[in-house]
Amino acid sequence: MSGAEGAAILGLLRQSPPADPAALQAALSRIERETLARAHAARRQAVLAALPRLANDARDAVAGNPAGSRVLVEFYDVRCPYCRAMVPTIETMLAADPALRLVLKEWPILGPVSEVAARALLAARPQGRYFPLRARLMAGPAPQSAAAVMAAVAAVGFDAAAFDRAMADPAITAQLDATRALAGDLGLIGTPSFIAGGEVLAGAVGETELSDALAGS
Repeated sequence: MSGAEGAAILGLLRQSPPADPAALQAALSRIERETLARAHAARRQAVLAALPRLANDARDAVAGNPAGSRVLVEFYDVRCPYCRAMVPTIETMLAADPALRLVLKEWPILGPVSEVAARALLAARPQGRYFPLRARLMAGPAPQSAAAVMAAVAAVGFDAAAFDRAMADPAITAQLDATRALAGDLGLIGTPSFIAGGEVLAGAVGETELSDALAGS
């Protein structure tokens, strides 16, 4: 908004009642559109600046085509009902699109049990058991206790000593802290949050919306 526009709006606001209510409404609507456009541009710029951390962190699990040209990043919490509801949609997209690369970022925002589950998933990666454990944790009722998470771990099967060492590894803490920091930098407010084609999509969005955003990649 220019200084002249601001002065004109201020003049209209000082009138009681305004001489031209329609003009005032139009000006306010224009300001709202411009504010939203600036906010959208700023977030897109933040996403583009964060792309190396978003898409190329070797610590993250990747599904689909590891070298895929279309990248979808998901910030998720195992216990989040909306994240769980998105599993069939994402699986359908991965099956249909051989160029799709899904980068998974554990963002445990729903309490201590979510933190245990996130750590367990990251500890599973060195043994190549991340996806079997994720599938078990994301199926059926969400785990309500650390014991439930460990029961899933036991059911999947691990070298117990190696798994325990991985769970206590400070590198996992550092990775979770980095994901939290990245979510903060991008202004994410909840799970799931998807990054596609430079856009942020929040919540249980539809396949069409995700595909349209990926088309901008």
